[in-house]
Amino acid sequence: MTILVTLVTSSFSQSFPDPEFSLRPYFLLGDNTLKNFERADVLIDIKMKAMGYGGAEIYNTALSPKSDVRFSKNAIPKIIVKIGLNVDPADIISLSLGEVKKDRRRFLQSSMALGGKARDVSLYNVPLDFKKISEGIYEIVLPSNIQAGEYAFSPINDGGGNTLVPLTTLTTKVKISCFGID
Repeated sequence: MTILVTLVTSSFSQSFPDPEFSLRPYFLLGDNTLKNFERADVLIDIKMKAMGYGGAEIYNTALSPKSDVRFSKNAIPKIIVKIGLNVDPADIISLSLGEVKKDRRRFLQSSMALGGKARDVSLYNVPLDFKKISEGIYEIVLPSNIQAGEYAFSPINDGGGNTLVPLTTLTTKVKISCFGID
């Protein structure tokens, strides 16, 4: 009985390395070191539908079809992120499922109808849970039923899940953290 209690206690008290940068997710290797996800420079693209009468969609677009960071669906490592004190991680980081179009990956961030009314894009957002590891450091817990595909962690800049982009701007650069699940 003493051995079981010791094993359970040591598994809960595992120490994690301190991430170098805040708001950047890392994955944990078996030797307890943190590794970077693919850091993709993306373009923020606005796709107008029917010359604007059908509304617009805003995408983060990575200029390669696949991430070089790949995981098996059954062997996804722990994902760690450092957040400021007293900040809810769900308010500042999101995970999106992308679509591959020819030589690029597109991650839908928002969609709006003519006149600016927002459309639901929750189908492309992956629900995340956050588990506090220590002060300001969290494990990002992915859903158990996550599907194969291309994914990107993106910062949330407006508190509502969308990166703020003026409609007059056609493209601008942003960095996101990408990975693929096979």
